[in-house]
Amino acid sequence: MTYIILKQLHPLDAIWSHATRAVELAQAAIDDLPEPYTNEEIDALVDVHTAASMAVLALPARNVADCISKLDLTGPITGCPLVGTDRSAILNEMLDLIDLGISDGAKLIEQRPDLLGGVRP
Repeated sequence: MTYIILKQLHPLDAIWSHATRAVELAQAAIDDLPEPYTNEEIDALVDVHTAASMAVLALPARNVADCISKLDLTGPITGCPLVGTDRSAILNEMLDLIDLGISDGAKLIEQRPDLLGGVRP
């Protein structure tokens, strides 16, 4: 099977950029916290990071990469997921996006058989 990716703007690009930037800034604040630090200091930063992560997890994924990012935010794959997250739902969302991409690709090939230079999937 052959795949091609057509990059295009998505209506949620700006929202995803803003939300993921909030997670990055929250993680940077945790990483930059000088030692020794108090429980109150780290707890406040972890709360901000958790809230930012949950905001990203609530967004609909635009593509498979978004789903992978969401899975990463749930915590280590070998450990318990972040409370309030559902890895199965994220994996189902990923599979739905793959199915949609394959379906849309098949329709596109029907309309434009020359699109892959004569190569048929």
